[in-house]
Amino acid sequence: MKTISLPLPKLFAAALLATSLCTPIFAQAIPQKGIAVSNTQSNPQEQNFSNVHVVVTSTKPFEKTVEDLQAELGKTSTEDLMRLLSASKTFDEYAAEVEPLAGRSHLIEVGFLNWGKVMSRVPIKMKANCFIIGNPLTARKLLEAGGPEVGLYLPTKIYVFEDNQRVTKISYDRLSPVMAQYKNEKLSTVATTIDGVLLRLANAAAN
Repeated sequence: MKTISLPLPKLFAAALLATSLCTPIFAQAIPQKGIAVSNTQSNPQEQNFSNVHVVVTSTKPFEKTVEDLQAELGKTSTEDLMRLLSASKTFDEYAAEVEPLAGRSHLIEVGFLNWGKVMSRVPIKMKANCFIIGNPLTARKLLEAGGPEVGLYLPTKIYVFEDNQRVTKISYDRLSPVMAQYKNEKLSTVATTIDGVLLRLANAAAN
């Protein structure tokens, strides 16, 4: 028997695809007689919290702002981060591999969306780039302090766009107001520190 080894992200995607394809077949194969099917659904829990949206006006053109933002960031992919994790035996080993990947801001660009290019196919002229940024070493502190729930908000994003007056703006959402919903002082302290990092990153790109 030939065994094919897939990287974790591809293996996950393959398993998800197989599940989605097989579920209808399995559902048809199960005899329905004598099986009670409940149509009731559990009510989702909802919780309101405040959000603080920050917009920094850049003194530079859009392209220069993007260039200077990227200069502050390291760059890798989530696949490479998971590959490094799989190859390490301890978190300290993993941290030693990840730390050099971070830029001057101590943040890493792990994803990028050029919404301007997307909208050019509409066609609508727009300049807008979204950067997905974070650092697994900082994420560890947040997850240790707040538990698995806070992983929903990781990594974070920072957005560079040109408004209708052709003024370049940098925007992001502060993390500490979001984390305040958990009423955890240690978590709030870490999130506030990250807010400072994001503000310094935005100012470095804008000025």
